[in-house]
Amino acid sequence: MEGRYLGQLVPDMDIYDVHGDKIGTVAHAHRYDLAAVGSTQGDSPLPHEEVLEAKTGFLGLGKHLYIPMSAIQDVTEGRVVLSRSREEIEELGWEEKPSYLGEIR
Repeated sequence: MEGRYLGQLVPDMDIYDVHGDKIGTVAHAHRYDLAAVGSTQGDSPLPHEEVLEAKTGFLGLGKHLYIPMSAIQDVTEGRVVLSRSREEIEELGWEEKPSYLGEIR
């Protein structure tokens, strides 16, 4: 993943779909420690795609989504915008926690 959102993704930012409908809030940005994987940006690809974990539902008490960083269209002050619609998100299986998530901080 390119690092253009590095440092901009923080807990409790609102996450919206491509149409402006709120999906949830940021729980955690699961990112590789580039020094630990022996990579720098622009070098060889990372072992797995980094993931943005989102909490959904009232007060974040709903399900969690594990959104690939490549699905982020834009990050502005306090807002993450995805490149997919709510309908697409529901069909993509992002509710399932990736098995490799333990490898990422």
